[in-house]
Formats: sequence, C-alpha cells, structure tokens
Amino acid sequence: MSVTDGRPSPANGHLFLKRTAIGVVALGALGAAAYFSFRWVEPVPAEMSVAQQWNEAIARLGIEPVYPPQEDIAVGDVFVLITDDALKNLEKEPIAVKALKLWHLDLSAQLEQTYAEMYKFPETPDPPGDGKPWKFTSSQNSIFGTQTTRGDLPLVLFPGFTIASTRAANIRANSPRWFGGAFGGSAASDVTTEVRISAAESYGLPGLIAEHELTKFCRDPVMKLQCTDAEARKQMSIVVGSKIFDQVEDPGTKKKRPRYALEIALVSRVFLTRSMHTTIRRAGRGSALASGGAEMPPVPLPPARLEDNSASAGTPVASGKPEGDVTGETAKPAPTSPGVTTSLQFGNSSVISTVDILQRPVAFGYRSVRWIPGDGS
Repeated sequence: MSVTDGRPSPANGHLFLKRTAIGVVALGALGAAAYFSFRWVEPVPAEMSVAQQWNEAIARLGIEPVYPPQEDIAVGDVFVLITDDALKNLEKEPIAVKALKLWHLDLSAQLEQTYAEMYKFPETPDPPGDGKPWKFTSSQNSIFGTQTTRGDLPLVLFPGFTIASTRAANIRANSPRWFGGAFGGSAASDVTTEVRISAAESYGLPGLIAEHELTKFCRDPVMKLQCTDAEARKQMSIVVGSKIFDQVEDPGTKKKRPRYALEIALVSRVFLTRSMHTTIRRAGRGSALASGGAEMPPVPLPPARLEDNSASAGTPVASGKPEGDVTGETAKPAPTSPGVTTSLQFGNSSVISTVDILQRPVAFGYRSVRWIPGDGS
C-alpha cells in the first residue's frame, strides 16, 4: 500500500503566508520603533549652539564665560546684564546676546596699588637632567617685600576637563503568538566637550574695592541714571529689542512683573589665556533586530487513499492499525518554519576642534560685583 496523494494541505500554505505577513509587519513595527528611539537620543539638539556648549564648559570652572573670547574686556568694564528670563533659561547664552557694555572705569591706580602689595616669587628653572637634583632659584631680595612695579600678570592654572552626556533607549519584544518571534532595537548618543586652557593669566581687584567703585558709579550725579531699571531696559533694548519691556504674571501673587531681570555688573577680575584647545564630539549609534520562525503547530492531513500494490511491489506492507484507518496520523513540522531574521546598524558622528595660539592674551571668563537697578532713589 502507498499514499497516492502526498500534496501539502492548503491549511499549511495559508499558515505560511500568514506567518510571513506577520513577520513583515513585525519588522515594520521594529523599524518605526527604532526610528523614533534614535530620534529621541539624537545627539545634535537644534537649540544647543557651539557658543552655548562653550559657555556651559567654562561655567564649570566657577567663572562667568566670555564667548567669543576677546581681548577688549577688562577690569573696570560696566555691563548691564540679563540675569533671568521667566520664560527661558539664559545661563548658556553667550554674553553677546544678554549683556551690553555701558562704560569703562579707569581703575589703573587701584590695580597698581593692589599688585604693589602682592608677593612675587622666583621663576621656576628648567628641569635638570636625569639623576641631578632640581635646584630652585633664590630671590635677590626678600620674597615677601612689596613690589613697586610689576611687569607681568599673575599665573592661573585651569585643569583640562571633559563634559559628557549620554542618552540611550532600548526596545525589545517577544510574542510567538502575535509576532511569531522577537524583535528589538537600541539607540544611544554621546556628546562630549573637552576644554584645555594653557598659559592662563589673571588679574583683578579685591571685592571691597570693586564694590566701592560700583557704588560710586551708581550714585554719581551724572551716571546714576544708568543704574535705574527704566534706563537699563532702554539700553538693553538695543540688544534684544522691545521684548525687554515684556510683562508676565507672577504665579504666586498673580500680578504682572517684568519678564527679564536685569543687573548692573562691574568686572572685578578677568581670566586670560594665550592658548586654548576645544573639542566637541557628537556620536549617535543604533541597532535593530527582528526574528521570526517559532515552530508551527502540527498540521493534520486529510485521510489518504490506499491501494493494494503488494502484487507489483512483491513485498507486503505491515501496519499496526487496521487498513484504511489513518485519520489520526499527523505531518511533522517543516525543517525550517517561515519567518524573518534581520538586523540593522546605523549611526553618525561629528567633531568640532579648535587649537589656537594667540599673539596676545584674550579674556575667556570674568567675575563681577553686581547692582540691582532700582527707581533711582
């Protein structure tokens, strides 16, 4: 006896098409999920400019940043600053869009007096050769004697540092019932800002002297007008336009108040450098994986028609069941079930790097004393 109709059941073919279609849908869902995950961790926020990243890096040093670094910022400069915005965080904005230089006070005499009272130690000699002691230079005079003049600026050291931020997303699913397999994906991004400042120098005034000079400025019969709120806003309208006069509702009192807070600042210390190295790196990467092909359940076959071919075959066929009773027989699963297996890799990266050695030192940061504008009384 032999089976004369061995063609696959139509149900088997339908299940193949169904599982293939589900695999394609799963792959599409994975692609959409991976796309939105990658967009969420995308390492280049539109609102984060180079100036803002520079300012964030310098602010980590505990000083007010100056971007772009420039030579013509000095102790004695008087600025009007926007220090707060009720609708936006201005901490990372460059000084050029939140400050206006009003005046410069000549504080040369105060600086001369300050540094005449400072100690100046002998310079460090070059390192000795191998095996030789490092002998330091002795001063001809007392190292604690006051200086009548000073021909250089005090040194300041800023260690190199890196700011890093990472965002990551992972998606994974496994549902043999609905997807016939598993799918997943991951995306991550890194943004690092590396800052190295070499040959840094600084000079400035003690706080009490700087505060005294700013108070004199804001109480001077002619200049005191510049320290009023109305005049400060008028001056800042040159930088930001009429929105400097905007009003917002205070959440606590429900009363109107100015959107922008202003302060008058006197630069009391400046930080200078003759060399700087800045590197901003952005990198994004992602991957996606979809797989299908869990074993299909056994598919029943219809009853087979049997014929007696024993005469021609010459060999009888033994069966453990009565002839014609094969309704309980089932087909074994196919060696490879239908499904989808695929993986994706994607990413991007960018580097912005500047290395400069300057002819003269430029200011990259400052400290200041402040005056809050009032009504002029």
